[in-house]
Amino acid sequence: MTSGLSDTRAAPDASTIPAARPAGVGLASVLATALASDGLPAALLPWADGTVVSRLAGQLAGLGVPAPLVVTRPGFEAAVRQAVGPAADVRASASVADDLRLIARAAREGAGEVLVMAGDIVTHTDALEGLVANPHAGTRILAGGRRRPLAFRFQARRGRLVSAASAYHAVRSPNGTFLGVLRTVPGDVEALAQAAERLAPLVADVPDTWRDELDRKAERWRAAVERASTGEEEGGDDFAGPDEPEDLEDTGDDVGGAAITLSDADELQWRTRVAAAPEDAAALLLVGLVRAHVDVTPVYLRQLFWTRPLSPAATAAAAERIKHYDVDRVLLESAVKSADGFFTTFFVSPYSKYIARWAARRGFTPNQVTTVSMLLGVLAAAAFATGERWGLVAGAVLLQISFTTDCVDGQLARYTRQFSKLGAWLDSVFDRTKEYLAFAGLAIGAHHMGDEVWVLACAAITLQTVRHSSDFSYMAVAHQAITVTPQTPIEQPLDHAGARAEARRAARAGGAAPAPSKRPLATRILSAWHRLDRARALRWIKRMAAFPIGERFAVISITAAFFTPRVTFIAWLTWGGLAVVYTQAGRVLRSIR
Repeated sequence: MTSGLSDTRAAPDASTIPAARPAGVGLASVLATALASDGLPAALLPWADGTVVSRLAGQLAGLGVPAPLVVTRPGFEAAVRQAVGPAADVRASASVADDLRLIARAAREGAGEVLVMAGDIVTHTDALEGLVANPHAGTRILAGGRRRPLAFRFQARRGRLVSAASAYHAVRSPNGTFLGVLRTVPGDVEALAQAAERLAPLVADVPDTWRDELDRKAERWRAAVERASTGEEEGGDDFAGPDEPEDLEDTGDDVGGAAITLSDADELQWRTRVAAAPEDAAALLLVGLVRAHVDVTPVYLRQLFWTRPLSPAATAAAAERIKHYDVDRVLLESAVKSADGFFTTFFVSPYSKYIARWAARRGFTPNQVTTVSMLLGVLAAAAFATGERWGLVAGAVLLQISFTTDCVDGQLARYTRQFSKLGAWLDSVFDRTKEYLAFAGLAIGAHHMGDEVWVLACAAITLQTVRHSSDFSYMAVAHQAITVTPQTPIEQPLDHAGARAEARRAARAGGAAPAPSKRPLATRILSAWHRLDRARALRWIKRMAAFPIGERFAVISITAAFFTPRVTFIAWLTWGGLAVVYTQAGRVLRSIR
């Protein structure tokens, strides 16, 4: 187990795991501005022998982040300075507009990356380390995949944010949650400063449309507090409930029904939450960056703990809850990709993650494991080339060990956060090389057996080459399309999709536009296809239909060990051909839509 204060890993020998490299952060701005239910900054709520913000400052120091710039409201400077220590630069700011101007000036004066975060966050050190330790990532945020109180939503496509919410901005069809930590790389610091300067006069004199959006959110939050108090919604004000596909706070829908009556305690909780929302300068800056077309990547919390307590009771509950987290177990489970194929998920990952932990504790790097996987693939191909039954069996076993090792390198990288562009390139190239070598070895072995399968081997290599070329081209085009996603001006509360939907509703209400006709055929087919994901079995069948690498290596190993190379190529080409039809049909439909 891990204590809420130290956040040490559960395993006794985890000290052998490589430490995170020093963060490249030049400026860390901690916002101790949101007020708790007692009228004091929530960052000053008690935690163990200190406060929430002193705990956070200690976490940042342990990650190599320099002494932070701590922003608080006038009258609280002495208390905040006592909490964070004399090394921190504590400054008083009278309003959110002043917060933004202060951040803009400090960002331009500093050197390196800029970290902006709420000062009342309670989370594991590993969650922050996952955000600040990767030197190769771009501008990124700490993100969650489910709705959480006191956290605004965003929409991401293919790992890039295309829309973000704040107290005054809405997101249509969100699929993630901003958890109050934003890290900006040097190339985007000027965009951050410009966004802050553009937002400052707007929050100083809030437009009516922004006030309307905040009022709409306030009614949503009031309904959420009421549901939580009656047991209809888990989590209350400080903890996340079950995963939800859509955050109704930010979809543009209106709240209807009878007036909601809250108890005195719930009323205080709601008012505290509503008062804290406009103080979130980090969320405003995120909106500014996204609408300025800055590439922002979410770094997900995974299964680690996170909350923003706004009362002493909530802080005490958080301190108790975080003590029961086995951080090492959580990180190990999170090292497994959630989007892996059926074979990898059920026949490799249940044990490969423990090999990854074993490798981490002995100081192995992901690139070293990738190289071992490649060497095992070469040995498998050599065994296939013998043309003997023992060679086919040995090759099948070696190929599966090679694939397991290939899974270990990615899990090791995620577990230890040792990411590199070289590692990603090696992993991609070696995967293709091992597969092609297996085909060559099987063809040579079949030749020794008197069965010429060269045409089948060339067909398999050609088909897989075409598949990979198509995959990379489609991904590149899809990413390019995301980079040019239209953005509304920051003065507009609605994002582009929300503004279009609102314009259509207004046109229909005024009789200027006909009622929407039946949806196009491509859209209806894709919608029906996505609805199949509700059935777990069908979801796995769809993943298998795409013939991912785990299934491809399994087909090669099983058919080679029990049959002949000719059977291997026929089975592989049959499934591979169907996979091409399946994936290309989906891409054509998405392109038409």
